[in-house]
Amino acid sequence: MKTRVLYIVIIMMGLCGCNDSFLNRLPETSLVTENFFNSPSDLELFVNKLYLSESPKYWDPGTDNVVASEKDEMLDLIHGNITPATVGGWDWGQIRELNYFLDNAGKAQGDQELINHYIGIVRMLRGREYYEMVKRYSDVPWYDHALKDTEVDELYKPQDSRTFVVEKIMEDLDFGCKNIMTDLENRTVYNRWYAYGLLARIALHEGTFRKYHTELGLESTADEFLRKAVTACEAIMANTTDFEIYDVDGPDNSYRNLFISNDLSKCKEIILFKDYDYDAQIKHYASNHVFSYTTNLSRALMESYLVKKENKAVPFSSVENYQTKTFIETFADRDPRYAQTFMYPGYIRPGDVQPFVPNMNLGGYPQIKFVSKDAQQIMPGTSYNDLPLMRLGEILLIYAEAKAELGTLNQEDLDKSINKLRDRVGMPHMILSELVTDPTLEQQYPNVSGAMKNAILEVRRERRVELACEGFRKDDILRWRVGTLLEMPQGAYIAAINEVFDVTGDGVSDVGIFLNSASVKPIYKKKICYYLEDENGEKTGISLSEGDHGYIILTNDLTSPKKFIEPKYYYFPIPQGERVTNPNLHETNFW
Repeated sequence: MKTRVLYIVIIMMGLCGCNDSFLNRLPETSLVTENFFNSPSDLELFVNKLYLSESPKYWDPGTDNVVASEKDEMLDLIHGNITPATVGGWDWGQIRELNYFLDNAGKAQGDQELINHYIGIVRMLRGREYYEMVKRYSDVPWYDHALKDTEVDELYKPQDSRTFVVEKIMEDLDFGCKNIMTDLENRTVYNRWYAYGLLARIALHEGTFRKYHTELGLESTADEFLRKAVTACEAIMANTTDFEIYDVDGPDNSYRNLFISNDLSKCKEIILFKDYDYDAQIKHYASNHVFSYTTNLSRALMESYLVKKENKAVPFSSVENYQTKTFIETFADRDPRYAQTFMYPGYIRPGDVQPFVPNMNLGGYPQIKFVSKDAQQIMPGTSYNDLPLMRLGEILLIYAEAKAELGTLNQEDLDKSINKLRDRVGMPHMILSELVTDPTLEQQYPNVSGAMKNAILEVRRERRVELACEGFRKDDILRWRVGTLLEMPQGAYIAAINEVFDVTGDGVSDVGIFLNSASVKPIYKKKICYYLEDENGEKTGISLSEGDHGYIILTNDLTSPKKFIEPKYYYFPIPQGERVTNPNLHETNFW
């Protein structure tokens, strides 16, 4: 075993250590190929390393779900800071590594079903990695093996078409669905259900991208992928023995508890998760990173959560004076997922003794989804709650959306998808025949039309709410061709400057936003104060949308406005140096 571990380390060092070479190509040594890839256990070692590199998502940086954000490539793009000379990317290291495995896996001797299982996993992952390249550039060169320096024609070839590459991606994913084993004894191990889920996720993206991105001229092929998404979802949904929505903790706790559990191994909603462990010192940063650290959640996301009214679920925008609701008032009669995602009034951060007061410099709506209830996990790098990589909730949403886009969604479909998610939190069902157009959703997604318009809009609302902070929002905005939503996110409503207000729900004012320090009345000196101007009269990091009241916005968004250029910014340019190295590459369309 130690010898095989040494060989796998040699492989990984070689594969990952030459990123400065063209297309991350690497020499293949006889030592590695002769002494490795001989048995299914060798293949398993290789695949296990790939699992360790999985990176679960636990927030939505650079999107309209947050107000402030750490440095983010999408923000750089819409601020106009990305050009072919400055852009990163075009990294082929992971695809090269996967192709290297596939080139050599045929040498293995033993149980062919097991060998095909590991080959299926790597082909599935190659399909996933290649689709990330397609999402970024649309057209990319397709390579089905690890290139050698002598393959000049291949090394310097131009891009293949999006349609050709996506066809190859689908072949990889189909192979994975047919050959990866179904065993779910360990939900941290790649399994056939994850392959079906990836196929559904990618097919939905490609189908909707082709439908709404008319600049590609591929609208007529969109339904093919939407049907693939439905079929893949149905395979998972039919497995009611292994999968069901987690709802054992009641409507006010089940949703949030799914994301802060220290042990997801027996959770039937989970298709694949990343296992973190206190004793093994395998930890992450979620609890510290997402809670009022560099960002708060946005007004637009807050407004997406429905209101319970007379046994119906109605839009927040239908509530009288919804635009001017205070922090506390926004929580009245809302979808319980709201208070399990957004910090609710009176929330006490683990380890504290007093209710937490939101940081208004970050927009005022802290995220508690993924934030542990254990004080031991709150400091940077100390979280060890398990994190989902794929769950049944996403599959149900893919199913409903694909059916709506195909125009075939019916009430039975909703009852076995979205309404199961609503049942978890005690929300009234979505009734297809009762859907009416919500002007807010219509404004957000103006390119949706047809007989299923209202259904599509409501499914998108449900997806935004259920999958909030799980890293899907950016891709959703881009595939739906609504990039302008990224331009001006807003935070909490402030009725007036130079006054204080209650955010903890105890009836005592806690915090206020003032023009400057001189505007603070003596009776407010002990309150938490934020300023629109500093001592020199210069603007601080936050402003209000109406000057002396309104929604919190970042001052930088006023002085340096974001501008999403259609359709250019749905794609990234190829780095200038890559086109110098390979003159046969053409620049990404619209760049």
